[in-house]
Amino acid sequence: MSQPLEGMRVVDLSGLAGSYGTRLLAALGADVVKVEPPGGSGLRRLAPFVEGAPEPDSSLWWAYLAMGTRSVVLDIAEQGGRESLGRLLAAADVVIDDRPPGLRGSAARRSRGPSGPAGGQERSEIPGDEMHRAGAGLMEEEGIGYDVVAEANPDVVWVSITPFGLTGPKRHWATSNLVAWAASGVLYTTGFPDQPPVVPGGPAQLAMHAAAVNAAIGAMLGLRARRLHGHGQLIDLSVQEATLVLSPEVGVPVFLDDRVHRARAGNRRSLSRPFGLYPCSDGYVSMLVLMPRHWDNLSAWIAETTGNDAVTDPVWNDVVLRAETAELIDGWTEELTTSMTRLDFFREAQARGIPVTPVNTIEALRTDPHLDAVGFWQETDLPADGSVAIPGAPFRTNAGWWQTARAPRLGEHTDEVLAEVG
Repeated sequence: MSQPLEGMRVVDLSGLAGSYGTRLLAALGADVVKVEPPGGSGLRRLAPFVEGAPEPDSSLWWAYLAMGTRSVVLDIAEQGGRESLGRLLAAADVVIDDRPPGLRGSAARRSRGPSGPAGGQERSEIPGDEMHRAGAGLMEEEGIGYDVVAEANPDVVWVSITPFGLTGPKRHWATSNLVAWAASGVLYTTGFPDQPPVVPGGPAQLAMHAAAVNAAIGAMLGLRARRLHGHGQLIDLSVQEATLVLSPEVGVPVFLDDRVHRARAGNRRSLSRPFGLYPCSDGYVSMLVLMPRHWDNLSAWIAETTGNDAVTDPVWNDVVLRAETAELIDGWTEELTTSMTRLDFFREAQARGIPVTPVNTIEALRTDPHLDAVGFWQETDLPADGSVAIPGAPFRTNAGWWQTARAPRLGEHTDEVLAEVG
Protein backbone atom coordinates (compact mmCIF):
# COMPACT_ATOMS: atom_id res chain seq x y z
CA MET A 1 0.00 0.00 0.00
CA SER A 2 1.22 3.50 -0.83
CA GLN A 3 2.84 5.43 2.01
CA PRO A 4 2.65 9.23 2.42
CA LEU A 5 6.41 9.84 2.11
CA GLU A 6 7.09 7.26 -0.59
CA GLY A 7 9.64 8.55 -3.09
CA MET A 8 11.18 11.07 -0.67
CA ARG A 9 14.90 10.71 0.04
CA VAL A 10 16.11 11.84 3.48
CA VAL A 11 19.84 12.14 4.15
CA ASP A 12 20.44 11.78 7.88
CA LEU A 13 23.60 13.50 9.14
CA SER A 14 22.35 13.51 12.73
CA GLY A 15 22.99 11.51 15.86
CA LEU A 16 20.72 11.13 18.88
CA ALA A 17 19.04 14.53 18.39
CA GLY A 18 17.58 13.48 15.04
CA SER A 19 17.38 9.71 14.82
CA TYR A 20 13.94 9.10 16.33
CA GLY A 21 12.58 11.62 13.85
CA THR A 22 14.22 9.97 10.85
CA ARG A 23 12.94 6.62 12.12
CA LEU A 24 9.40 8.05 11.93
CA LEU A 25 10.01 9.36 8.41
CA ALA A 26 11.33 5.96 7.31
CA ALA A 27 8.29 4.17 8.72
CA LEU A 28 6.06 6.54 6.71
CA GLY A 29 7.78 5.54 3.48
CA ALA A 30 10.77 7.87 3.13
CA ASP A 31 14.08 6.46 1.93
CA VAL A 32 16.27 7.46 4.89
CA VAL A 33 20.00 7.22 4.23
CA LYS A 34 22.11 7.41 7.38
CA VAL A 35 25.60 8.69 6.60
CA GLU A 36 28.18 7.03 8.87
CA PRO A 37 31.94 7.44 9.22
CA PRO A 38 34.14 4.36 8.76
CA GLY A 39 33.87 3.49 12.48
CA GLY A 40 30.10 3.79 12.45
CA SER A 41 27.64 6.23 14.00
CA GLY A 42 28.09 7.03 17.67
CA LEU A 43 24.63 5.55 18.23
CA ARG A 44 26.18 2.14 17.59
CA ARG A 45 28.22 2.57 20.76
CA LEU A 46 25.31 3.34 23.08
CA ALA A 47 24.52 0.65 25.67
CA PRO A 48 22.72 -1.65 26.24
CA PHE A 49 24.14 -4.20 23.85
CA VAL A 50 22.95 -7.60 22.64
CA GLU A 51 25.00 -10.13 24.58
CA GLY A 52 27.44 -11.97 22.35
CA ALA A 53 26.62 -9.93 19.25
CA PRO A 54 29.59 -8.54 17.31
CA GLU A 55 30.28 -4.84 17.13
CA PRO A 56 29.27 -2.51 15.56
CA ASP A 57 25.81 -4.06 15.23
CA SER A 58 25.12 -4.93 18.88
CA SER A 59 23.61 -1.71 20.26
CA LEU A 60 19.90 -1.92 21.04
CA TRP A 61 19.69 1.86 20.69
CA TRP A 62 20.90 1.51 17.12
CA ALA A 63 18.62 -1.47 16.48
CA TYR A 64 15.62 0.65 17.47
CA LEU A 65 16.46 4.17 16.26
CA ALA A 66 17.81 3.13 12.87
CA MET A 67 14.95 0.84 11.90
CA GLY A 68 13.89 1.07 8.28
CA THR A 69 16.90 3.14 7.21
CA ARG A 70 19.88 2.46 4.93
CA SER A 71 23.53 2.80 6.01
CA VAL A 72 26.16 4.47 3.84
CA VAL A 73 29.75 4.70 5.05
CA LEU A 74 31.73 7.70 3.78
CA ASP A 75 35.20 8.78 4.80
CA ILE A 76 35.00 12.52 4.26
CA ALA A 77 38.70 12.83 5.12
CA GLU A 78 39.14 11.50 1.58
CA GLN A 79 38.29 13.50 -1.52
CA GLY A 80 36.16 10.68 -2.87
CA GLY A 81 34.11 10.56 0.32
CA ARG A 82 33.43 14.29 0.20
CA GLU A 83 32.44 14.12 -3.44
CA SER A 84 30.09 11.21 -2.76
CA LEU A 85 28.50 13.11 0.12
CA GLY A 86 28.03 16.12 -2.14
CA ARG A 87 26.24 14.02 -4.76
CA LEU A 88 24.07 12.44 -2.08
CA LEU A 89 23.05 15.83 -0.67
CA ALA A 90 22.39 17.18 -4.17
CA ALA A 91 19.86 14.35 -4.69
CA ALA A 92 18.17 14.73 -1.28
CA ASP A 93 14.64 15.91 -0.67
CA VAL A 94 15.34 16.37 3.06
CA VAL A 95 18.55 16.67 5.10
CA ILE A 96 18.49 16.25 8.88
CA ASP A 97 21.60 17.87 10.36
CA ASP A 98 22.53 18.35 14.02
CA ARG A 99 26.11 19.55 13.60
CA PRO A 100 27.06 22.62 15.64
CA PRO A 101 26.29 25.93 13.89
CA GLY A 102 29.95 26.74 13.22
CA LEU A 103 30.34 23.61 11.09
CA ARG A 104 27.73 24.20 8.41
CA GLY A 105 29.42 25.92 5.50
CA SER A 106 29.77 29.52 4.42
CA ALA A 107 26.45 30.88 5.75
CA ALA A 108 27.33 29.86 9.28
CA ARG A 109 30.85 31.23 8.88
CA ARG A 110 29.52 34.60 7.77
CA SER A 111 27.17 34.86 10.77
CA ARG A 112 29.62 33.66 13.40
CA GLY A 113 30.22 35.94 16.35
CA PRO A 114 31.21 35.71 20.02
CA SER A 115 30.21 32.35 21.43
CA GLY A 116 30.02 32.51 25.18
CA PRO A 117 32.08 33.86 28.03
CA ALA A 118 35.39 32.62 26.68
CA GLY A 119 34.66 33.81 23.14
CA GLY A 120 35.69 30.45 21.66
CA GLN A 121 33.45 28.05 19.79
CA GLU A 122 32.12 25.09 21.77
CA ARG A 123 30.87 21.98 20.03
CA SER A 124 27.66 20.18 20.88
CA GLU A 125 28.17 17.28 23.24
CA ILE A 126 25.10 15.17 22.55
CA PRO A 127 25.81 11.54 23.63
CA GLY A 128 26.36 9.25 20.68
CA ASP A 129 27.31 11.97 18.19
CA GLU A 130 30.99 11.18 17.72
CA MET A 131 30.31 10.87 13.99
CA HIS A 132 30.50 14.67 13.76
CA ARG A 133 33.85 15.18 15.42
CA ALA A 134 36.50 14.09 12.92
CA GLY A 135 34.75 15.17 9.76
CA ALA A 136 32.87 18.29 10.77
CA GLY A 137 35.80 20.60 10.16
CA LEU A 138 36.37 19.12 6.71
CA MET A 139 32.69 19.55 5.90
CA GLU A 140 32.99 23.20 6.86
CA GLU A 141 36.05 23.66 4.69
CA GLU A 142 34.23 22.10 1.75
CA GLY A 143 31.19 24.32 2.38
CA ILE A 144 28.86 21.39 2.99
CA GLY A 145 25.98 23.34 4.49
CA TYR A 146 22.52 24.46 3.48
CA ASP A 147 23.49 27.55 1.52
CA VAL A 148 26.03 25.66 -0.60
CA VAL A 149 23.90 22.55 -1.16
CA ALA A 150 20.82 24.65 -1.97
CA GLU A 151 22.67 26.26 -4.88
CA ALA A 152 22.84 22.86 -6.57
CA ASN A 153 19.60 21.57 -5.05
CA PRO A 154 17.14 24.44 -4.45
CA ASP A 155 14.38 21.96 -3.63
CA VAL A 156 16.13 20.62 -0.51
CA VAL A 157 14.39 20.92 2.85
CA TRP A 158 17.26 21.25 5.34
CA VAL A 159 16.33 20.69 9.00
CA SER A 160 18.94 22.09 11.36
CA ILE A 161 18.91 20.79 14.96
CA THR A 162 21.19 22.75 17.29
CA PRO A 163 21.29 23.37 21.06
CA PHE A 164 20.09 26.99 20.87
CA GLY A 165 19.38 27.67 17.20
CA LEU A 166 21.49 29.05 14.38
CA THR A 167 21.38 32.68 15.56
CA GLY A 168 21.70 34.55 18.84
CA PRO A 169 24.46 34.81 21.46
CA LYS A 170 24.19 31.15 22.51
CA ARG A 171 24.28 29.64 19.03
CA HIS A 172 27.68 27.98 19.59
CA TRP A 173 27.06 26.76 23.13
CA ALA A 174 27.32 23.06 23.86
CA THR A 175 24.46 20.90 25.05
CA SER A 176 23.39 17.51 26.34
CA ASN A 177 20.07 16.01 27.40
CA LEU A 178 20.51 17.45 30.91
CA VAL A 179 21.58 20.87 29.63
CA ALA A 180 18.54 21.00 27.33
CA TRP A 181 16.14 20.43 30.22
CA ALA A 182 17.95 22.96 32.39
CA ALA A 183 18.10 25.63 29.68
CA SER A 184 14.38 25.23 28.93
CA GLY A 185 13.36 25.78 32.55
CA VAL A 186 11.57 22.43 32.69
CA LEU A 187 14.26 20.98 34.97
CA TYR A 188 13.47 23.57 37.65
CA THR A 189 9.93 22.23 37.96
CA THR A 190 10.73 18.51 38.43
CA GLY A 191 11.65 16.90 41.74
CA PHE A 192 10.78 17.41 45.41
CA PRO A 193 10.58 20.85 47.04
CA ASP A 194 13.42 20.23 49.51
CA GLN A 195 15.77 18.51 47.05
CA PRO A 196 17.62 19.38 43.81
CA PRO A 197 15.81 19.19 40.46
CA VAL A 198 15.49 15.82 38.74
CA VAL A 199 15.96 15.32 35.00
CA PRO A 200 12.72 14.18 33.31
CA GLY A 201 12.83 10.65 32.01
CA GLY A 202 16.22 9.79 33.51
CA PRO A 203 18.48 7.89 31.07
CA ALA A 204 15.87 7.88 28.27
CA GLN A 205 17.28 11.26 27.06
CA LEU A 206 13.80 12.52 26.22
CA ALA A 207 14.94 16.03 25.30
CA MET A 208 16.81 14.65 22.31
CA HIS A 209 13.80 12.65 21.18
CA ALA A 210 11.52 15.67 21.61
CA ALA A 211 13.81 17.57 19.27
CA ALA A 212 13.81 14.66 16.82
CA VAL A 213 10.00 14.48 16.72
CA ASN A 214 9.87 18.21 15.95
CA ALA A 215 12.49 17.67 13.24
CA ALA A 216 10.23 15.10 11.58
CA ILE A 217 7.28 17.48 11.77
CA GLY A 218 9.40 20.31 10.37
CA ALA A 219 10.57 18.11 7.49
CA MET A 220 7.00 17.18 6.54
CA LEU A 221 5.85 20.80 6.74
CA GLY A 222 8.84 21.81 4.60
CA LEU A 223 7.87 19.22 1.98
CA ARG A 224 4.31 20.52 1.97
CA ALA A 225 5.53 24.10 1.58
CA ARG A 226 7.76 22.98 -1.30
CA ARG A 227 4.78 21.42 -3.03
CA LEU A 228 2.82 24.66 -2.63
CA HIS A 229 5.56 27.17 -3.41
CA GLY A 230 8.05 25.25 -5.54
CA HIS A 231 11.25 25.49 -3.51
CA GLY A 232 12.90 24.11 -0.39
CA GLN A 233 13.96 25.95 2.74
CA LEU A 234 16.08 25.91 5.87
CA ILE A 235 14.27 24.92 9.08
CA ASP A 236 16.01 26.12 12.25
CA LEU A 237 15.18 23.94 15.26
CA SER A 238 16.48 24.71 18.76
CA VAL A 239 16.62 21.85 21.29
CA GLN A 240 16.10 24.39 24.08
CA GLU A 241 12.89 25.64 22.47
CA ALA A 242 11.66 22.12 21.64
CA THR A 243 11.83 21.23 25.35
CA LEU A 244 10.57 24.61 26.57
CA VAL A 245 7.15 24.06 25.05
CA LEU A 246 6.62 20.77 26.90
CA SER A 247 5.92 22.18 30.36
CA PRO A 248 2.96 24.39 31.34
CA GLU A 249 4.91 25.62 34.36
CA VAL A 250 7.36 27.43 32.10
CA GLY A 251 5.28 27.79 28.94
CA VAL A 252 1.84 29.12 29.83
CA PRO A 253 1.77 32.91 29.28
CA VAL A 254 0.36 33.77 32.72
CA PHE A 255 3.35 32.09 34.33
CA LEU A 256 5.73 33.99 32.10
CA ASP A 257 3.92 37.25 32.79
CA ASP A 258 4.10 37.11 36.59
CA ARG A 259 7.55 35.40 36.57
CA VAL A 260 6.86 33.75 39.91
CA HIS A 261 8.75 30.51 40.47
CA ARG A 262 6.50 27.49 40.84
CA ALA A 263 7.92 25.29 43.57
CA ARG A 264 8.74 21.70 42.69
CA ALA A 265 5.83 19.55 43.76
CA GLY A 266 7.48 16.14 43.99
CA ASN A 267 5.18 13.32 42.93
CA ARG A 268 1.99 15.10 44.04
CA ARG A 269 0.39 18.32 42.85
CA SER A 270 -0.85 21.08 45.13
CA LEU A 271 -3.87 21.89 42.96
CA SER A 272 -6.01 19.35 44.77
CA ARG A 273 -5.89 16.26 46.94
CA PRO A 274 -5.58 13.41 46.24
CA PHE A 275 -3.57 14.31 43.12
CA GLY A 276 -0.38 12.42 42.19
CA LEU A 277 1.32 9.13 43.03
CA TYR A 278 0.14 6.97 45.93
CA PRO A 279 1.68 3.72 47.23
CA CYS A 280 0.00 0.35 46.92
CA SER A 281 1.18 -2.96 48.32
CA ASP A 282 3.27 -3.67 45.20
CA GLY A 283 4.04 -0.29 43.67
CA TYR A 284 2.30 2.99 42.88
CA VAL A 285 -0.82 4.33 41.23
CA SER A 286 -1.43 7.76 39.76
CA MET A 287 -4.66 9.36 40.95
CA LEU A 288 -6.49 12.58 40.06
CA VAL A 289 -9.38 13.60 42.34
CA LEU A 290 -10.49 16.97 41.04
CA MET A 291 -14.22 16.88 40.26
CA PRO A 292 -16.80 16.70 43.10
CA ARG A 293 -17.97 13.24 42.02
CA HIS A 294 -14.39 11.96 42.20
CA TRP A 295 -14.13 12.95 45.85
CA ASP A 296 -17.63 11.69 46.70
CA ASN A 297 -16.79 8.26 45.32
CA LEU A 298 -13.31 8.10 46.87
CA SER A 299 -14.37 9.29 50.33
CA ALA A 300 -17.19 6.73 50.41
CA TRP A 301 -14.71 4.01 49.41
CA ILE A 302 -12.25 5.06 52.14
CA ALA A 303 -15.03 5.00 54.75
CA GLU A 304 -16.21 1.54 53.63
CA THR A 305 -12.73 0.05 53.72
CA THR A 306 -11.11 1.74 56.74
CA GLY A 307 -14.11 2.67 58.89
CA ASN A 308 -13.07 6.33 58.81
CA ASP A 309 -16.39 8.22 58.80
CA ALA A 310 -14.68 11.61 59.19
CA VAL A 311 -13.62 11.51 55.56
CA THR A 312 -17.25 11.78 54.41
CA ASP A 313 -17.90 15.04 56.29
CA PRO A 314 -19.23 17.59 53.75
CA VAL A 315 -16.53 20.04 54.81
CA TRP A 316 -14.04 18.05 52.71
CA ASN A 317 -16.00 18.72 49.55
CA ASP A 318 -14.04 21.97 49.35
CA VAL A 319 -11.12 21.27 47.01
CA VAL A 320 -9.16 24.22 48.41
CA LEU A 321 -9.49 22.93 51.96
CA ARG A 322 -8.32 19.48 50.89
CA ALA A 323 -5.29 21.05 49.26
CA GLU A 324 -4.53 23.06 52.41
CA THR A 325 -4.77 19.92 54.58
CA ALA A 326 -2.86 17.75 52.14
CA GLU A 327 -0.99 15.73 54.75
CA LEU A 328 -4.22 14.63 56.44
CA ILE A 329 -5.98 13.78 53.18
CA ASP A 330 -2.94 11.90 51.88
CA GLY A 331 -2.78 9.85 55.08
CA TRP A 332 -6.41 8.81 54.78
CA THR A 333 -5.93 7.99 51.10
CA GLU A 334 -2.84 5.87 51.74
CA GLU A 335 -4.73 3.77 54.29
CA LEU A 336 -6.85 2.67 51.35
CA THR A 337 -4.21 2.40 48.62
CA THR A 338 -1.67 0.43 50.68
CA SER A 339 -4.28 -2.23 51.45
CA MET A 340 -4.45 -3.28 47.78
CA THR A 341 -2.26 -4.13 44.82
CA ARG A 342 -1.86 -1.66 41.97
CA LEU A 343 -4.11 -3.58 39.61
CA ASP A 344 -6.81 -4.32 42.18
CA PHE A 345 -6.93 -0.66 43.19
CA PHE A 346 -6.97 0.42 39.55
CA ARG A 347 -9.86 -1.85 38.60
CA GLU A 348 -11.99 -0.88 41.59
CA ALA A 349 -11.25 2.84 41.15
CA GLN A 350 -12.24 2.68 37.50
CA ALA A 351 -15.48 0.94 38.43
CA ARG A 352 -16.19 3.74 40.91
CA GLY A 353 -15.49 6.49 38.38
CA ILE A 354 -12.22 7.69 39.93
CA PRO A 355 -9.38 8.58 37.50
CA VAL A 356 -6.59 6.15 38.44
CA THR A 357 -3.92 4.30 36.50
CA PRO A 358 -1.13 2.00 37.69
CA VAL A 359 2.47 3.17 37.42
CA ASN A 360 3.69 0.42 35.14
CA THR A 361 7.01 -1.33 35.29
CA ILE A 362 8.62 -2.52 32.06
CA GLU A 363 7.49 -6.07 32.86
CA ALA A 364 3.93 -4.88 33.48
CA LEU A 365 3.86 -3.10 30.14
CA ARG A 366 5.26 -6.08 28.26
CA THR A 367 2.51 -8.33 29.69
CA ASP A 368 -0.28 -5.75 29.57
CA PRO A 369 -3.35 -7.54 28.15
CA HIS A 370 -4.60 -4.32 26.56
CA LEU A 371 -1.38 -3.71 24.60
CA ASP A 372 -1.40 -7.36 23.54
CA ALA A 373 -5.04 -7.15 22.46
CA VAL A 374 -4.46 -4.11 20.23
CA GLY A 375 -1.30 -5.62 18.74
CA PHE A 376 1.02 -2.87 19.95
CA TRP A 377 4.19 -4.93 20.32
CA GLN A 378 6.10 -5.95 17.20
CA GLU A 379 9.02 -8.24 16.51
CA THR A 380 12.04 -7.03 14.59
CA ASP A 381 15.22 -8.72 13.48
CA LEU A 382 18.42 -7.36 14.97
CA PRO A 383 21.26 -6.14 12.73
CA ALA A 384 23.36 -8.97 14.16
CA ASP A 385 21.31 -12.14 14.80
CA GLY A 386 18.06 -12.91 16.54
CA SER A 387 14.98 -10.78 17.10
CA VAL A 388 13.47 -8.64 19.82
CA ALA A 389 10.07 -7.24 20.77
CA ILE A 390 9.76 -3.48 20.24
CA PRO A 391 7.05 -0.81 20.61
CA GLY A 392 4.92 -0.58 17.51
CA ALA A 393 3.55 2.41 15.65
CA PRO A 394 2.86 5.55 17.72
CA PHE A 395 -0.41 5.92 15.80
CA ARG A 396 -2.66 3.85 13.57
CA THR A 397 -4.34 4.62 10.27
CA ASN A 398 -6.79 2.57 8.25
CA ALA A 399 -4.49 3.09 5.26
CA GLY A 400 -1.65 1.00 6.71
CA TRP A 401 0.91 3.77 6.44
CA TRP A 402 3.32 2.42 9.06
CA GLN A 403 5.86 -0.05 7.69
CA THR A 404 9.37 -0.70 8.89
CA ALA A 405 12.29 -3.11 8.79
CA ARG A 406 15.38 -3.96 10.82
CA ALA A 407 18.21 -1.48 11.33
CA PRO A 408 21.04 -1.73 8.78
CA ARG A 409 24.44 -3.25 9.32
CA LEU A 410 27.36 -0.85 9.03
CA GLY A 411 27.78 0.20 5.40
CA GLU A 412 25.23 -2.34 4.23
CA HIS A 413 23.86 -0.08 1.49
CA THR A 414 26.92 1.98 0.52
CA ASP A 415 27.41 0.61 -2.99
CA GLU A 416 23.68 0.54 -3.67
CA VAL A 417 23.03 4.14 -2.67
CA LEU A 418 26.14 5.59 -4.30
CA ALA A 419 25.23 3.86 -7.55
CA GLU A 420 21.81 5.55 -7.37
CA VAL A 421 23.39 9.02 -7.15
CA GLY A 422 26.01 8.38 -9.80
